[in-house]
Amino acid sequence: MEYKDENINKQPDQAADNAASPELPQRNVRRSSDSQRPARRRPHPHGETNSEPKRRPRPVRETTQGADDETVTDTARRRPEGENLRERPRRRPDVEENRQRPRRRPYDGQRGENDRRRPGAAPGAKAKKKGWSKKKKGIVIAVIIIGVLVLVIGVLVAIIYRYINMMDFKNDSEYEIYDSIPSEIGDGTMSDSPEEKKKSFEDALRANLEKNAKEIKSDKDVINVLLIGTDSRTESDRGRSDTMILMSLNKKNKKVIMTSFLRDTWVNIPDIGPQRLNAAYAFGGPPLLMKTIQANFGVEVDKYAMINFGAFREIIDTLGGVEINVKEAEIPSINAGAKESGTAAITKPGKYNLDGAQALAYARIRKIDSDFQRTQRQRTVMEQVFKKAKALSLSELNDFLEKVLPSITTNLEKSEIFWIVLKASDYLGYERMQQSIPNTGSFENLVIDGMMVLGIDYEKYTKELQESIYG
Repeated sequence: MEYKDENINKQPDQAADNAASPELPQRNVRRSSDSQRPARRRPHPHGETNSEPKRRPRPVRETTQGADDETVTDTARRRPEGENLRERPRRRPDVEENRQRPRRRPYDGQRGENDRRRPGAAPGAKAKKKGWSKKKKGIVIAVIIIGVLVLVIGVLVAIIYRYINMMDFKNDSEYEIYDSIPSEIGDGTMSDSPEEKKKSFEDALRANLEKNAKEIKSDKDVINVLLIGTDSRTESDRGRSDTMILMSLNKKNKKVIMTSFLRDTWVNIPDIGPQRLNAAYAFGGPPLLMKTIQANFGVEVDKYAMINFGAFREIIDTLGGVEINVKEAEIPSINAGAKESGTAAITKPGKYNLDGAQALAYARIRKIDSDFQRTQRQRTVMEQVFKKAKALSLSELNDFLEKVLPSITTNLEKSEIFWIVLKASDYLGYERMQQSIPNTGSFENLVIDGMMVLGIDYEKYTKELQESIYG
């Protein structure tokens, strides 16, 4: 086979031009018989070395041998145009055209305004700050609002329970039932009513008890709390209930019904027998009094709040007194009470702001008229207390509660009182109604065991009470 050199048949000047051409540099021609040198290898990425350095492949020479001449073809290992080359990180020479992008300066603890620029931003452009997305901001704001609400509610609950814990809580089982109590015997000037009259009332009372035992009225939207006022000084000397007002809160009709029970009403006390209504408290305390009203009038009563008349005076004084329209016949009794507080005596009828001692004396007046007017005066005082309580400032309300609450004894649960307090602003805006059992002119005076008592139409009053409370 012949090897033919490309430049053999060329003219000298043409061969010189080819040799001087910058496009194809001169290469040493090697014969095909020469052994090829091993290719260069890159260093191992983990630092392994090889005794032989990696070499770049040399051009391959093709030799053809003909009859007349020898042709040597020098073919370099060039990649065709358009073929994708894998980019390899190479260190470019530090020439001027490669210095367009400024190099990062080492951090010296101080950052300039333009140190953090967006890639490709012009020098001097402000860096774009990375902020929270709208969704993330909304979540953070919501969490903060919820946290503040929880904190406020927690503080409110703590304040309410602080006041609630001032009250005296007693279970119904803590009250002992007495076998006997001091009797209220008349002065001997009155003779008992005829036996036929007494027997007819006892039969009517018994029939009403049997009916109510099957039909006790109740409603989840109605709260009945019996307010009891006593003048007892010690637990052993329980005394009798001087004031009995059933406070009925009807949330459905938005009404507050105050029903006064006259202390001389003739009723049947469970496990005791026929007695005056106020004797029920003397025998068994608030639990027995609630059972007596429930059994005789057919309404559910299982909660009570009791206050001593000594605390009643403090309530009125804390409120700054109550405004009462005083009549001529009431002046002596009010002035007798005013001596305890040193208040100036009232000389003529009119509207006065009564202090605690005067208001208590006013609420207990009985001899000038009857128990009907007496209970009416008690409800009038309570109505004025409601009005004054609504107008108290926060500091005044705090003083009022701190003096009143320790004097209140109740069997209400703390959670029940809590929800009543939360809704107190709404309840104070309810329509208020007043009534008494019995009503004026709807009873019959009886004398039993020398005591003046009130005989009533039990069926009539039971129906009227249920309708007024439950609607």
